[in-house]
Amino acid sequence: MLTRSERIREVIEDLGPTFIKFGQIIADRPDLISEPLREELKKLQTAAKPFSNEVAYHIIEEELGDPVYEVFDSIGQKPIASASIAQVYEGVLKDEKRKVAIKVQRPHIRQKIKLDLVLMKILVEYAVKSYPELASFNLAAFVEDFGTIMMKELDFANEASNMMRFSEMFKNDDTCKIPRVYNKYTTHKLLVMEWVDGIEPQKIHSENGYDKTKIAVNGTQIILKMILKYGFFHADPHDGNILIGHNNQMILLDHGMTASLKPKQIDALISFLLGFAESNENKITKALLRLMEIGYYKNFEELEFDINELVQKYSYIPSNKIDVSMVMNEAFRIILRHGLKVPSNLYMLIKTIGTIQKFAEDLNADISVIEFIKPYAKERIVEKFTLENLLNKVVNSAEDYLYLAETLPKDVREIVNNLKKGVLKHEINFREDSFTNKALRNTTNRIAFVFIMGLMLVCSTLLMIYRSDSGLVKAFFIISIVITGWTALTLFFKTKFGS
Repeated sequence: MLTRSERIREVIEDLGPTFIKFGQIIADRPDLISEPLREELKKLQTAAKPFSNEVAYHIIEEELGDPVYEVFDSIGQKPIASASIAQVYEGVLKDEKRKVAIKVQRPHIRQKIKLDLVLMKILVEYAVKSYPELASFNLAAFVEDFGTIMMKELDFANEASNMMRFSEMFKNDDTCKIPRVYNKYTTHKLLVMEWVDGIEPQKIHSENGYDKTKIAVNGTQIILKMILKYGFFHADPHDGNILIGHNNQMILLDHGMTASLKPKQIDALISFLLGFAESNENKITKALLRLMEIGYYKNFEELEFDINELVQKYSYIPSNKIDVSMVMNEAFRIILRHGLKVPSNLYMLIKTIGTIQKFAEDLNADISVIEFIKPYAKERIVEKFTLENLLNKVVNSAEDYLYLAETLPKDVREIVNNLKKGVLKHEINFREDSFTNKALRNTTNRIAFVFIMGLMLVCSTLLMIYRSDSGLVKAFFIISIVITGWTALTLFFKTKFGS
């Protein structure tokens, strides 16, 4: 007899590609469904029955505006792969005589998916009305995010753009191969790319010249480089989207599903994972809040206590045995228990890290994701304190403070005018020549000046640490000390003697 979770999976499979994709994505959302159902939905397959060559060739001709054999010397009589959104043929370009892979979108799939998305929204609205307790899960926003992901996957021009972006990232890295895109023949429904030879990861054997540990290391470093260096990553790097080339090279395929992290989120992620390596619950808690983009949380101590319980759970496990995606999932569950929301891009992050970690485990490679993160942490610290970045920060901060000094009096006048029109009856007059306005302007200017001087001192000190051999840096350091000292003495005497 089938379990409830198994019946749900079978219903989803019968509903077609949109719901299958929905099930696969929701399987990575522990905040939305139970663990047994998640495990069952992970079994959903994307393989689909191929559509006819006649239809495929017709779509190719419509997209290119030319007969198939005027563009291709040859094209396969059978698709080499067939999925829910498209199928792929092997071919040879006529003008370049190059072997290519031709990805053709299924007929009418866009209209079907749009209709399915409308149906999903209706079902979610009905479910939330019938069961008000579901409102806290924000299912409507999740369906909206899912719809955005699906429509991006349907746009092969977007996938081509992703491929070119990844190619630029790894142009000098022999461990990773991204197939070349032939833009001349690529449209929203057709993607023509370089043919790449490789074998599937599950068919790798050490005796045929492959090094499983090296492959696992390459795969882990490639994904971490995407996430931690560039903040833009392949969000579905499972075995079916990977081939292994010569010299243990990773070949990444199917770039329709990607995700991004903001620079602050990258720093927070690094801090979060290093916090676990150091068993530092305070560091982890702060990093989690930065990941969620939460500036202040009033129940910080309670959250830190819960995180400490999680830290203790993993404190006796060697770093190479820790399941990073599981740790992040558990941390996010704690966040959810505190009534905080987790951005959707972070679930894509967990999925990606979990997938590449499983890839390494399937190759029987004993590696630690946390250990791989440490070099990226050092690199980002060094990047922050390069001369160019420091100067940019000085200039940007100075502009911000000067802007504040210039606009604050006007903003205060606007606020006062709004208050006068509202409930408050007090009359406060900030005339341009009034004493209050002048005092406020002087105070603001002083604050801005002090901030700029302090920033100069900090930057000059850091520059002396890293570039003490530069005469310009030494001069900048001495000038900063003199100006800051003079400013401090001036403020001290003015404050003490009331001048």
